[in-house]
Amino acid sequence: MIIVSVLNQRYPCRTRDRLWYREIKTAIDKILAGDLTTADIGKASLDENIFNASSTSRSKEIAQAVTRRINAVDSAYLSFFVGRNTESQQLLCIVMVMLTDHSFLEFMDTVYREKLIQHDDILRDSDIMGFFHRLQEKDENAAKWTDAGIKKARDNYKSMLKEAGMLSEFGTERKIIRPILDKEMVDFLQSEGLTRIYKILAGERE
Repeated sequence: MIIVSVLNQRYPCRTRDRLWYREIKTAIDKILAGDLTTADIGKASLDENIFNASSTSRSKEIAQAVTRRINAVDSAYLSFFVGRNTESQQLLCIVMVMLTDHSFLEFMDTVYREKLIQHDDILRDSDIMGFFHRLQEKDENAAKWTDAGIKKARDNYKSMLKEAGMLSEFGTERKIIRPILDKEMVDFLQSEGLTRIYKILAGERE
């Protein structure tokens, strides 16, 4: 059972985040093979460059994100991850982002899910910027974010969703691609206490 503790955390504005699918897959494979522990990810990233980062600073950045996301799930999640195909694994990576980024979780809940429910298959830049501005109105920490930072976070959201197969590739208006959730995925998310996240991905009301 996974505790969605991100709901008690501050809203971050992450300007350099990515889906990091290949990096997360590499780390999970090594952890389950017994070659790595979660605590060792940072050291392995720096000393062995296991994520093929272009610089030391990038290596640290990737390791921090991967460690944060893996720490947010349990061993059952890791085992389920390795047994799935690429498309499902990318979707599970999006779930890990939601579990570690309060802002992204709220965006997925209030914008992406609503689009699915209303059968509005276009995600516009204005939808994302409007979400950030509403967040700034209700949260004093978010109110301090710069316009430049928000635009970078917006682009990161689009990039992550595109890589996860949930958004088309180009433009200020992107076609939303409804995630495919098979019964095994649905049952697993619900058994892990992630019914809210399942409903976001499925486009269902609470």
